[in-house]
Amino acid sequence: MSALIRPTININGTHPEDLIRARLDANRSLNLVVEWLKEVAPNGRDYPGDSERCAADRETHYARIAALRDLQGVLLEEALAIRDQQS
Repeated sequence: MSALIRPTININGTHPEDLIRARLDANRSLNLVVEWLKEVAPNGRDYPGDSERCAADRETHYARIAALRDLQGVLLEEALAIRDQQS
């Protein structure tokens, strides 16, 4: 995953709570996306006689979910880094 986005908290900038809330909202939204994606996981019965393509599609499917989970982790790290600037 790419580097963290770390805004510098300052009196003229966005309120830290707004920056944190936006990241946490995005994190929760990604949870919903992951749940919806779980419903479309490739199933062998939809690949009659083509188990190799099913396996490849399942690998792609789970890589997508892993990328979203990675993004969730980064968003949480950003929120924590912003929170830590407040102390």
